Amino acid sequence: MKELLKEKFKVPVEIYGWSPDHAIGFVDGVISRVWGKKPSKHVLIGIDDYSLGFRAGYFERRKVLAARTAGIHLPN
Repeated sequence: MKELLKEKFKVPVEIYGWSPDHAIGFVDGVISRVWGKKPSKHVLIGIDDYSLGFRAGYFERRKVLAARTAGIHLPN
């Protein structure tokens, strides 16, 4: 199971240039959203890579993050 999760983390790290912590947070955020778990205060207000990734996954901001990483400005 751990090997499968490691492979999932490699994809966003390689494609989007995310740090490993950001990718792990993103996957954790998606899992928490799907399972209906409430996020902790740390991930809601934290500014570390894990928290930023968690919020992106939890609140489904993949498109915006991918665009910012690529240097593309999206209209509001």
